[in-house]
Amino acid sequence: MAEATPPRVLWERNGLVQVRGFLPPDRFDALVTEAQQQAEQSTPYERVETSGHRDGSFASPAHCDMAAGGPALYGLLSDKELLLVLREMTGMRRLTPFGCVYVTYNHGDFQGLHTDDVKSTLTIGIALTDNLAAMGWAPGLRAVYPDVLGKVVAEHGMFLEGDGFEHLEHPHGPGLLQGWAGYDIPHWRSPHTDSRPAVLATLSYLDL
Repeated sequence: MAEATPPRVLWERNGLVQVRGFLPPDRFDALVTEAQQQAEQSTPYERVETSGHRDGSFASPAHCDMAAGGPALYGLLSDKELLLVLREMTGMRRLTPFGCVYVTYNHGDFQGLHTDDVKSTLTIGIALTDNLAAMGWAPGLRAVYPDVLGKVVAEHGMFLEGDGFEHLEHPHGPGLLQGWAGYDIPHWRSPHTDSRPAVLATLSYLDL
């Protein structure tokens, strides 16, 4: 049996973290319930242009709904033991919780190629429904300048396919928490095809 990749190597090589022990069934169920409640206060998130930002992040058109996290999601974000584990896995000793949201994708919703803002050195995504398709991402374009990503969109479009472009599955259900280098690695979400909404909870951590 092949040995598992050490966590620090997984982060440095692939921009990924995977951690268990912090999402038991009761905590996962609480997030699902809270997301349903918060959805009543969600607001549309829409972008119609492609642009680079002063913080070095990049964005292209998007359409989805977002709602603020409540006590259950903030409780996970502020979990001190989880934070210590994430710091150890990434080697970022000053990693700090920053924010959390629930993102809902209705039929046709999408997010084109983008990077998270500078406050999301590490982004953790939790699929709260079983119909959230894999996220596209391009670790081969890690930490490139926004003008380069603009050229990529002009050549390949917002939803990239082909050699060098990958897909990242979001684990659904209790157990595994998975995060990625949200600011450094460009990623995207193709239009949602299911008639049922798909819901993703996100946690953002900033490396001070």
